[in-house]
Amino acid sequence: MKPLFVIVIAGMLCTGCASMAPSPAPAKNSLDQADAKMAAADYRGAQALYTEFVNANPGNPQAARARAIQAALDRLLSAQAESDRLKQSNEIPRLRREIAERQGEVERLKAENAKLRTDIERLKNIDLETLPGARK
Repeated sequence: MKPLFVIVIAGMLCTGCASMAPSPAPAKNSLDQADAKMAAADYRGAQALYTEFVNANPGNPQAARARAIQAALDRLLSAQAESDRLKQSNEIPRLRREIAERQGEVERLKAENAKLRTDIERLKNIDLETLPGARK
């Protein structure tokens, strides 16, 4: 009877240990959730889930992909934050005013350049007429 009892206890312990081992299903589920958030353009949520997946499963074969996507999301979110900051600041309207001023200055200089070319041509013709031996 004693050997049967030991076998039953050992079997129960093995079953308990097996149930405590992390299964790949939660890792896949976490990664699937992150991919779904990414597809839905919920980049902050996806970034958090990818971070959670990488921290919980660093040895998983998909961890490298998750880290790469996480790095790309870091850059994307940083660029979006900078864009939002610029949109909300007065910098864009100021830069647009400066561009308009510069374009006005360019147009003024083009007109002045055309006038000076005309003056040079007129002076050149006067010089050609006043040269000795020129026909009058």
